[in-house]
Amino acid sequence: MAKKLLAISMLLCLCMAQVLAQTPQTPYTGKEDDKDKKPVVFRDRLIMDIYHTFWMGMPKEVTHMKFDPGFTVSAIWDFKIKQKPIAIGLGVGVSYYTQYSNALLLYDETDQVMRYNILPANVDYSLLKMNYLNVNIPLEFRYRADNGFKFTVGARAGLFCELSQKYKGDSPENVSDTLRFKNLRIENKMRYNIDFYTRIGWKFVNVYYSFQVTPLFTENKGPKIRPMSVGISLSIF
Repeated sequence: MAKKLLAISMLLCLCMAQVLAQTPQTPYTGKEDDKDKKPVVFRDRLIMDIYHTFWMGMPKEVTHMKFDPGFTVSAIWDFKIKQKPIAIGLGVGVSYYTQYSNALLLYDETDQVMRYNILPANVDYSLLKMNYLNVNIPLEFRYRADNGFKFTVGARAGLFCELSQKYKGDSPENVSDTLRFKNLRIENKMRYNIDFYTRIGWKFVNVYYSFQVTPLFTENKGPKIRPMSVGISLSIF
């Protein structure tokens, strides 16, 4: 289900970006008075953020990998403010995060709380992956200088689509056996997410940072973890 939703969301972003790309631009005549009408090549209408995520608030006993990759794809309408190097961006996006750790997220029926359960030391935790997917609406404030320097600050409000864990590897009880595990019963999830982000760079390449202010789980019903991501952004056009 999550894979289908991810595919549909990305297709929606691409279709929207295609529509935005066909928006006519005011022609530049070369006159000094028309300097503000010169088309901007990189309007940041289709953006891919590629990043590593630091999972803030993880229990100290949980170990996770040094690299937890993820990405965000956004199709954004660029509302340029006339005669100024600033613009407002509004659109739709999809974000995908991963977390590799040595602990399973399991539901405690007694307390009705989600908890990390540490796996035995003989288990290769690089094979235990948590997937977190959301669909969101980004709103951005953008600054673009004539020399190609760009700076963006924004916020995203989104909806949870999936939070799950997968494991395929040696069985904790018997290393000679292979265990296939997929946990879709992640209870007490927040239904929405809010995060703030910034990009700074030149032309089509930017440094990217984001922090999700809402936790993954409702208060007192699970670990107080929030994704903080650092990476690069590529503006396709």
